[in-house]
Amino acid sequence: MPTDFYAFGEILWDCLPSGRHAHLAQIGVSASLISCIGRDSLGDEILQVARDKKVNTEFITRARIGLATGTVLVTVDATGNATYELVQPAAWDEITVSDEALAAVAQARALVYGSLSCRSPYNRDQLARLLEIKGPLRFFDVNLRPPFADPPLVMELAKRTDVLKLNDGEVGQLAHWLRTGDLVPETPRIAGEIAAACATIAEATNVSHICVTMGEEGAALWDRGNLVTAPAPKIVVKDTVGAGDAFMAGLMVGLTRGDETRKVLENACSLGAFVASHHGATPLFPAEIIERFNA
Repeated sequence: MPTDFYAFGEILWDCLPSGRHAHLAQIGVSASLISCIGRDSLGDEILQVARDKKVNTEFITRARIGLATGTVLVTVDATGNATYELVQPAAWDEITVSDEALAAVAQARALVYGSLSCRSPYNRDQLARLLEIKGPLRFFDVNLRPPFADPPLVMELAKRTDVLKLNDGEVGQLAHWLRTGDLVPETPRIAGEIAAACATIAEATNVSHICVTMGEEGAALWDRGNLVTAPAPKIVVKDTVGAGDAFMAGLMVGLTRGDETRKVLENACSLGAFVASHHGATPLFPAEIIERFNA
């Protein structure tokens, strides 16, 4: 049976249990993952974890022999910020989109995809089939994570989305790259700078909504020239693994059901902050967070 939200992308250890997909299931919506795992014990285990998190796994396929289930080396520094080294190649570099998956996504409320899963030409071809579908709201989650920082690819994928989500460093880098051709660190610090960076990206891609996460400073949503901001709850950061995925889950649900923009951002920030205040990618949300989110 088709579900409400579909995600095309990587499924891997140690960033699982299953990131944004598990977060979506926790806050009460049905979520399906289109991905690929290896013919190995890690694949068996990761599939069971996803099911235990109530993620629909019918469109997760098994890779050809020789491609293992994805893994990532995660390093968390003294302030709780995580860095990642993704093993390549991996099973999720060859995600096959079946005709059944295409039919199911056509009935969905939203589809989310990310730039990391597009590091392989195979996946880019498969994703292109999904992006031809009319109907679901499309969300694109940018990760300018070396060595997979590819601005031209990000720009092309952004042209196919309804909502672009990135962090403040990424929005600054991409805007600077569009203006100068150089991809250098640049982080907007004030609302006017963020709005200007969003406008530069929107002009190049024609995307109407750009969401920018700003860590402890909260988040902003640029909507056709109008910028709305919301603060993040004050927390003690344990680690940031999974916080961005939790934020994205909140953003997707809020925007697809038509909530007021500031409420969308506040709820998404609360989900991200809760995950960052706990160890691990998918801590269980307490009842008060779920109740607030669905109020």
